[in-house]
Amino acid sequence: MYAATKHCGRRDFLRLLGWGAGGAVVLGGLSACGGGPSTAGPGGVGFRGEAAVAHLESIINAAPVLVAAGLGYFQDEGLDLDLVSFPGGTDTIRGIASGIPFGMPATLPGLIAFQKGQRDLRIIGGAVREPLVNFLVPVDSEIRSIDDLRGKRIAVSQPGSITTYFATRIVTERGLVPGQTVEILNVGSPPDAWTAAQQGVADVAWSALPISQRLIDEGKARLLFECKDHVPNWSDNTYWTTQSVIDDSPDILQAWLRAAQRAITAITTDLDAAAPAYARGAGIADDLARAALEQAGSAFSLEIDMPGIEENIRAGSELGQLDPAALDLERLIVTDFVAAL
Repeated sequence: MYAATKHCGRRDFLRLLGWGAGGAVVLGGLSACGGGPSTAGPGGVGFRGEAAVAHLESIINAAPVLVAAGLGYFQDEGLDLDLVSFPGGTDTIRGIASGIPFGMPATLPGLIAFQKGQRDLRIIGGAVREPLVNFLVPVDSEIRSIDDLRGKRIAVSQPGSITTYFATRIVTERGLVPGQTVEILNVGSPPDAWTAAQQGVADVAWSALPISQRLIDEGKARLLFECKDHVPNWSDNTYWTTQSVIDDSPDILQAWLRAAQRAITAITTDLDAAAPAYARGAGIADDLARAALEQAGSAFSLEIDMPGIEENIRAGSELGQLDPAALDLERLIVTDFVAAL
């Protein structure tokens, strides 16, 4: 259930933080600052507030959140939520650190933020346990495999991003040298990357479901490779909160994860219900939503994937953003909530 009340707006708060327009999108109206008890919802804990999610409407990783909202699972738990969509994991983590009680960022930015001083942050559950990033070429491209990328340009998102890491790692493993035999361009979101490929600025574009599937269905793009075929262990997204919220409101966190688990179960066992809910939330056609969920459904899990987290740590180390020896995982990861499901 989405909150309809309007108090001090999150957009105004984001401007004060310097994130500005486009830094986040608040879905379902503006919420109250912070969160607190609410009589909204027929049962459960009774909470009105915000939840932070990376790329809420644009990529498949957030599908369980949209399904939980669309099928009323948050409402059943007494959670009256505004879903705040951030353009990346770093901004999502900043939202959680600044007062949004829980959310779903990419794992690596959270690990980096924790080590760099946000020591109140905590992982309380898994979310997406394989990399769902893929790379596309225009349908008429002569590029047929990674081995054809010598002398080509690959459009990824931001410097130091997961897409930059994947592109760098995968081409390096094929003997190419970024900056010498292949060029990696930082251009932004999947639509930005695809525009770069269409206009000839890049030869390859990073993408993700459902955008990639739509482009393929429309006969505009061809799949070059999926990252999961090259990086088998990867915890793409995880559920995060802070120790302060754990201390003050553990019941709210448990309710959030119960709703998420119901959504994952619906995605894997009842696509007739889950696909239309995801389609409405993401603003896409039902058949595209169903195809995307069929492809990605096995990636959704609340189990905390330690090999996948360790692979993120390796990535952070290779990017020069993490010191594995100094990362206190015992403090960071709280397993009690998933264990109680």
